[in-house]
Amino acid sequence: MSALQLTTAGGEGFQITPTLVDFNLRLVFTGSGDMNATGVVSEYLKLVHEEARKIGVSQVSCDFKQLTFMNSSCFKSFVVWIDTVKNSEMRYQIAFLTNPNLPWQRRSLEALRRLAANLVTIETIA
Repeated sequence: MSALQLTTAGGEGFQITPTLVDFNLRLVFTGSGDMNATGVVSEYLKLVHEEARKIGVSQVSCDFKQLTFMNSSCFKSFVVWIDTVKNSEMRYQIAFLTNPNLPWQRRSLEALRRLAANLVTIETIA
């Protein structure tokens, strides 16, 4: 396994911070995934997939505990990413870590889980 090539992305009001522990790539999302974040999310998830394949991760965890909002355009980027992983020869698990105090996360992410129930899990972290 090589060193992580992904860097923190985003700007004021929204950020994605990657870390690599063993074979788990963790992405911490903070702020608001509004229209200003749409392009960042779309491009970043493409980079995540390439990096995950390159270093051979077994799981990518998307930590949404500090993500207050995400619009439908950002969610579409996750749909594309999940579909890409589902149809890839080199698959990895995708876990969404949610905040129980933000009910929109559980409802919205359940739709993503249904796209690939064998790849996507949702965990509520207090």
